[in-house]
Amino acid sequence: MRARWSEHEARGAISAWRKSGLSIEQFARERGLVPQRIYWWRKKLEGSGKPAAKSTAMALLPVQVTPPSRQTRGEPVAVFLRTGHIVKVGRGFDEEAFARVVAVLEGS
Repeated sequence: MRARWSEHEARGAISAWRKSGLSIEQFARERGLVPQRIYWWRKKLEGSGKPAAKSTAMALLPVQVTPPSRQTRGEPVAVFLRTGHIVKVGRGFDEEAFARVVAVLEGS
């Protein structure tokens, strides 16, 4: 084997070790490998003793697209008053409350 393993080679070696039923030391000795290499790759690929995560294939999942509700707030609308005040309101604003705010700001 090469001096360095690719991830693919390491996964293959770890898989072969697991199937062999041997200890890492026995497996490595029989194949002329250094046990520390297997330990290192096992830790790198599996984390803290957890089984190796199987690669998951990408899948398309069903979705349902729904129209936005009336309560969804969009971009606010800016209202420029004669007094220089700017009032921003979004969709679904309370018209009566807005009229009162404008009246107060314009001093009516």
